[in-house]
Amino acid sequence: MSRSLPSHNLLKFTAIPLALGILSACGGGGGGSIGIADGGIRGTGSSVGPVSGFGSVFVNGVKFETRNIPNRSVDSNDDISSEDELEKGMILRVEGVWRPDNTGEAERLEYDDTFRGPVSDVILPDAANNTPGSFRMLGQTIRFDNRTVVRVGNGELTDGMTVRVSAWRTGDGYRASYVGSVTTGPDFPLELEGRIEEVNLDRFRIGTQWIRGGLNVGYPGDLTINDLVVGALVEVEGNFSSPGGAGGEIRAAEIRFADDRRFRGDEDEDIELSGPVQSLNLSGSTFLLNGVPVDFDSQTEFDDFSRSRIADGLLVQVEGEFRSGRVYAEEIELLEGNAEVEAAVQSADPSANELIVGGVTVRITNNTLIDSDDDITNNVFDADFLEVEGIERRDENDQVFLEALNIEIESAEDEFSLKGRLETGNYPLVTGTVKVLGVSLLYDEGAYTEVENDDDEDWRDCSVVSIDYEQSGNQFRALGIECEDDD
Repeated sequence: MSRSLPSHNLLKFTAIPLALGILSACGGGGGGSIGIADGGIRGTGSSVGPVSGFGSVFVNGVKFETRNIPNRSVDSNDDISSEDELEKGMILRVEGVWRPDNTGEAERLEYDDTFRGPVSDVILPDAANNTPGSFRMLGQTIRFDNRTVVRVGNGELTDGMTVRVSAWRTGDGYRASYVGSVTTGPDFPLELEGRIEEVNLDRFRIGTQWIRGGLNVGYPGDLTINDLVVGALVEVEGNFSSPGGAGGEIRAAEIRFADDRRFRGDEDEDIELSGPVQSLNLSGSTFLLNGVPVDFDSQTEFDDFSRSRIADGLLVQVEGEFRSGRVYAEEIELLEGNAEVEAAVQSADPSANELIVGGVTVRITNNTLIDSDDDITNNVFDADFLEVEGIERRDENDQVFLEALNIEIESAEDEFSLKGRLETGNYPLVTGTVKVLGVSLLYDEGAYTEVENDDDEDWRDCSVVSIDYEQSGNQFRALGIECEDDD
């Protein structure tokens, strides 16, 4: 078709505070089996997930006030010492309390880079084919996509850049939540984590990266040199053995067990975690989230998506209780978008955190990441044109809306695009009105001559479609309709 839903600007981010006040999470989840403690506290414990906004810290859909933390400090050994040095997308551990209205108080903040060093073999995401990008870093493969916040000098990740990465572990590597430019050196070394695959005297290998130990290596925490065996999951800081030796051996300065503790709670405490599902066992009703076992059952609420949809690699948020080294899930929420719109803004209602974009009702929550092209307004409610990815939902009146996960403020264009579920209806062969994401669009036979499907399937038989369209007076007219069921 003439133009799919592009994410051509997903790597061109400018930091914008999410100053939207106190937001209420949208969606079908009511509270499920999650108990509300005395005093209106929904949870007391740990919340670990990407930062989605500031003016306090937004993590896992909760606005955590940080005023009770002296100097709003962050516990980290990665040159991040205070809240104002954090970036959107960094995976942050917050210890504190949170309430049903999605506000809370933080008592402690903790951050740790997953990787730090030069990148190579960069493959950018392909929005047209809905495939993620990837790069190599210190012997590991790291994938990134439209949920990854990228903060690099020229806006596009390229081979040879030195970056810090905040990432989740997956079954076949890592998925980046944040990638940002950084300078490394003797006082701010390389960093990597992973499982040891080979040991050879005073050297060991993680992925394709060899690391050399020695008498001067520090072993913080519980790890000792005797723990450096095949299968051990470790974190290494150090520098290349020779100056300018990117791709060569790393001489370790410190080796410790990988920091899984950030993703674990104290016994019987409430916990919120987000990340990609791995090692799913449907018959056993369990999966791993960054190495932490998660159990779910018939009492677990799946927030506006079917439990049959859960799969390895799916980005989710889990809320539950931590017991005996496991999370017993009370609610699982989808964080993977299934619908998009790229169009002009018709109206904005800041008090309701709602916009009308190309006819689509868009609602903003505490989980929404908002970014902008250069030289465009930083306020989403002043924007003229937006690209929005999110989750298609229905409200209590059965009205369709798009719960925004990512919003990109863009320069205005004449042609619009959207992608979503085709609403049930009778669609005539030649001319008629098609309805997607609550928007009615006029079409004629010229709008569906570009069906790009291996079986030449008629879009009327599809569940999900993407549409290029334009506004004509008070109506919208489809320019091209494409089946997206294979995405």
